[in-house]
Amino acid sequence: MKLYGRKKGRKLSLKKQSLTNILLPNISLDNEVVFQNIFNSDIKKFLEIGFGHGENLIRLSKERPGWIFLGIEPFINGVASLLEKIDKEKISNIYLLNGDGRNFLTKLSKDTISEACILFPDPWQKSKHISRRIIQQGFLDNMSKILKKNSTLHLSSDHPSAQEWMLKSLINNKNFDWEIENINDCYQKPEVFAETKYMKKSIREMRNVMWFKFKNIKEC
Repeated sequence: MKLYGRKKGRKLSLKKQSLTNILLPNISLDNEVVFQNIFNSDIKKFLEIGFGHGENLIRLSKERPGWIFLGIEPFINGVASLLEKIDKEKISNIYLLNGDGRNFLTKLSKDTISEACILFPDPWQKSKHISRRIIQQGFLDNMSKILKKNSTLHLSSDHPSAQEWMLKSLINNKNFDWEIENINDCYQKPEVFAETKYMKKSIREMRNVMWFKFKNIKEC
């Protein structure tokens, strides 16, 4: 699978580059020892694909100290920002992968993740780029496999095309059931998530954010 979009932005500061060189290998899901230790454990695991600068993972790791948090992000600058937060706050239950979340899912055994989220993925709004969107039926089938039954997948977007695509894709996948009582619920940020830097920008620019919550009913 080819990964599209930015993988690197401005040059990392000396501090962030040092953390990338020294801290990241010790908590990287590419590290076979780290990977085996995590997935040989019965501790509940939360997966975020595309964590941006890691605000949600930091918040959740503090609110759920008994969980393990897994973050996947292809943008090295975002990884470095989260490493800086982990180092500063001495957090020990977050593990990262600088890479492609689609490939990572294929490495996991079934029923290994207790909860997951994909927030504000690149919308790839042009019709010729639709195949680049992370939400595809094959990806959702893989996500259902690695999620525990009746666990939750959270999604959000501030782009109309992406919102429509996400909702239709999940509704048309027999492994997921939309958990909603009122359509207005889609416009309320779940308390579990932080107000990230990107989210604040979206609010300033008056874009309507939609939030979707799906239960993994595992029909296949």
